[in-house]
Amino acid sequence: MAIPLKTARLELRSIRESDLSAFTQIVGNPRVAMPAGFQPVHNEFEARFLMRQTLGQRWIWGVTRQEEGQIIGTVGLYGRTGHDGALVHGERDIGYMLNENFWGHGYMPEAVMAVLTYGFDQGLQAVWGSYFSDNERSARIFERFGFQFDHEIQHSATDFFAPGKTERFFRLTPNDFALNQ
Repeated sequence: MAIPLKTARLELRSIRESDLSAFTQIVGNPRVAMPAGFQPVHNEFEARFLMRQTLGQRWIWGVTRQEEGQIIGTVGLYGRTGHDGALVHGERDIGYMLNENFWGHGYMPEAVMAVLTYGFDQGLQAVWGSYFSDNERSARIFERFGFQFDHEIQHSATDFFAPGKTERFFRLTPNDFALNQ
């Protein structure tokens, strides 16, 4: 289970089975799913499959507004794998998505700040992340918190994941994070 985190307006908590309807709205929207790196779901059955992968995870949170309690997004620090396929100790990959109805209110930067602070307080040595080059919202978040560009890849035109897209990879250390507070 994820440790609950609170910000000025948000509560980050473990994702629950009762979040299925709200989760389906999020992962069923192509404008949310595609930039997050997956195909949108078509129904609650498919959403449940995705959601079950997050249940009980220590490093994955449902993002809620404090006054409501219904999830409006998710944010997580996922296990990072190295080139040999093994988990990299002390490093995580950040991933997040937000219901489109809540874009433009600063909720995701607020949630990301809480999760990065928690992760570095827990001893993480680096947090990695990536976004597609046309995702200006994620670009602003990465810039805001001091992520440093590492490399980019061009997905092939026949790639199922992101055909023809350029994906940019960034790394954040505790020092870079501290400098951008």
